[in-house]
Amino acid sequence: MELPDVHLPKAATGANLPWWQQRGPSIAVLVGFLTVMGLATLFAVQRVGSALPEVGKDQLGEDNWSAPLGMHLGGGFNVARVPDCAAGAFTRIVLWDPDSQPYWEVTGPPTPLTSFVIGLPPKGFKTVTPYRDPPRGATLRLVAFRRHDGPVGLRYKATDLRTNRVVSLNPLERFTIAGFQSAEVCGGSTEKPTDNEAKAAAEGVDATAGG
Repeated sequence: MELPDVHLPKAATGANLPWWQQRGPSIAVLVGFLTVMGLATLFAVQRVGSALPEVGKDQLGEDNWSAPLGMHLGGGFNVARVPDCAAGAFTRIVLWDPDSQPYWEVTGPPTPLTSFVIGLPPKGFKTVTPYRDPPRGATLRLVAFRRHDGPVGLRYKATDLRTNRVVSLNPLERFTIAGFQSAEVCGGSTEKPTDNEAKAAAEGVDATAGG
């Protein structure tokens, strides 16, 4: 009795394999997928970066905040002052070195502030970077971000600070605390001040500004 002739399937050769089982096409698809993912990640990072408020590295003292802060010593603390012309709802405060590395950083809900203490988060704010003492003589950049307006800031050294005398602007000038609060230090006008405006500014500025 003869057995029926059975034809077994031949093993598939490389040319006959489905594309996903072939080495070349599989690698090409993997490379394409990784490229697309990389581009998508880069795009997302750029969008996030453009949405976050930032002040770049210090450029030889040319800081790009839109209005100044003031600083003075009070009760053993470094106290920051926000002049009336820079009022706003603040969401982030950071103390930077010239390369924008933080010595201290806090964030919180939009909150109006007229003053705050360096190293102590305002009410409702959370600490992002705990405060650490800057090196002696270091150039510091204190920047506070407003929700709807540009950032405000001050470039200074700890040795510039005085008790009950606010330092602000660039180059630094000294003001009484009350005088700085209402002083027109935010700029925005190149017109020469009137005699009354000059007199009001003089009353708010410490006469020993150069000392």
